[in-house]
Amino acid sequence: MEIKSGEIKSEVRKYIADNFLLGAQRATLEDAMPLITGGIIDSIGMIGLVDFLESRFEVEFMPREIDVHSLDTVERIEELIRKKLASRKAGVAAGNGQQIR
Repeated sequence: MEIKSGEIKSEVRKYIADNFLLGAQRATLEDAMPLITGGIIDSIGMIGLVDFLESRFEVEFMPREIDVHSLDTVERIEELIRKKLASRKAGVAAGNGQQIR
């Protein structure tokens, strides 16, 4: 899956705006805004967010990755998704007989 620059943040922002924000709040969602520690997303909402991320970006979260630190901002979410996609891509390349260093 090829993800274009800015696509992760855009998709995550839209999901959060559609599911957690009301009216004027929707326009104020910034990449560094604290989502969990700021009270926008609660623990149940975090599960929904993870479900969305897994299905939309075709990644899998380990239980230890589902925490406030890694999911608290759009920036951190993008970083985590990029790492997962890069790791999967490296794993595919390694599975094709190429050596990864």
